[in-house]
Amino acid sequence: MGILDPGLTFTVLFSLVAGYFLASTFYQWQRLRHIPGPPLASLTYLWLGYSGWSGKQYEIHKVFGEKYGPLVRIGPNELSTDDPETVRRISSAKSPYPRSKWYDGTRFHPESDAMFSMIDPVIHDKYKAKTSHGYSGRETPGLESAIDEQIENLISLIRRKYVRKPGTSARVRPLDLSNVMALFTLDTISRISLGKEFGCLEREKDILGFFHTVDTFMPAMNVLGDVPWARKIVFSTLGIRLFGPKPTDKTGLGVMMKLTNDEVRKRYTGDVKALTDVLGSFRRHGLTETECQTEAFFMFVAGSETTSNTLTIILFYLIATPAAYQRFKNEVKAAVESGKASNPITAAEARELPYLQAVLYEGMRIRPSATGSFGKEVPPEGDTIHGYFIPGGTAVGPNLSSMMRSKALFGDDADIFRPERFLEVDEATCAEMKRNVELVFGYGRWMCAGKVIAFMELNKTIFELIRQFDFQLFDPKAGVNSCSHGSWVDKDFFIAATESDMFT
Repeated sequence: MGILDPGLTFTVLFSLVAGYFLASTFYQWQRLRHIPGPPLASLTYLWLGYSGWSGKQYEIHKVFGEKYGPLVRIGPNELSTDDPETVRRISSAKSPYPRSKWYDGTRFHPESDAMFSMIDPVIHDKYKAKTSHGYSGRETPGLESAIDEQIENLISLIRRKYVRKPGTSARVRPLDLSNVMALFTLDTISRISLGKEFGCLEREKDILGFFHTVDTFMPAMNVLGDVPWARKIVFSTLGIRLFGPKPTDKTGLGVMMKLTNDEVRKRYTGDVKALTDVLGSFRRHGLTETECQTEAFFMFVAGSETTSNTLTIILFYLIATPAAYQRFKNEVKAAVESGKASNPITAAEARELPYLQAVLYEGMRIRPSATGSFGKEVPPEGDTIHGYFIPGGTAVGPNLSSMMRSKALFGDDADIFRPERFLEVDEATCAEMKRNVELVFGYGRWMCAGKVIAFMELNKTIFELIRQFDFQLFDPKAGVNSCSHGSWVDKDFFIAATESDMFT
């Protein structure tokens, strides 16, 4: 038998590859073998990938706090925690933790990162300083009025096509509120950033195919983002060039990318002082045209989807909980009749309505808008978390699904929707509970830049919809069809709408 015998060569190569695989698997397993978690998760990332693919990511991770404790192993090199203080510590402005490679899976541009996908803290912080004025509203005086315009368009659509007058026997037309909320947030974010809405509400259609594309590809994208070797391939510069959205695409994200690029290009010609929208602020503070295109595109993808999901679930639980619904209607009526609510209500006025705030926080708590890993990387010297030593290079992220259902944080009835929990406690406890809920926006240097805009949308939209209409579940047994793949896909939230009777 020669030394180059094909059979022998194959056997040797197979043995070497198998040996390397087994050795690396054992090494990864033993590094974190002292951390509890699902047994399969310690051996392969396929467990984590499956949890996202299944559409039940939220349900799977929700029980980990009670089952395993505050620190759980969810991958060979991946941990999650439902302890809010740990999340704050590793995300604080002075934390030595950078973002983990998980964030590479949120890239859309082959040569430029949006702020959300930036891993290096120094680069991220410099970039954030350039964008904060635009996101915060300090340099966008028309921000609130732009949201008001889209709320009026939303109300007009519902009234024109779906409302049945009280007392009539006219046939009720089911309104899919999950669909309408998606169209509303897409128009709102485009109006805020580009100065004009896409026109989805006017045509009652996802005219860009955005949500269809996101809903179709989200399960696969979640798996590719969670599995390191797949992420390295698909979200590499070459991978994004080959598989990512392109301005030449005829549907989906590519169409949105082209619209964004064209609008940004217009703003990089002419007098920058005349620009009072978000993109104008970005330009004034030094973002290049390419950076602005990348940031604006990600703003559409992230800002429309998460806000839509949050509005949908708040309205679902509010409508499905008669006591809460009636109490909120009473607050709306009192605010209008006492002059505490303008028409439309301002964001400042809305923040002064205690039950509205309780409803918003309870909605964000009962189902966080995102269920992804959001991991931060332990510094090289390692760290100790909940008594466990964690080696450097390990990713640690928040388990928001478990945290927001924690009985220790929110009471023994944390599994039910009950806004009163924020009103029955003293001021300090209420503030701490709200602070914990706000971790759905991240924390510290990594906090969501669009938090101010999101709260403004939530406050104004929920109030105005309940001021104008009465809603009833079309089929209480059906509820809303929801799947969690890192974020949420909501469908078939059918309601019946009538004009509000509170001022008749």
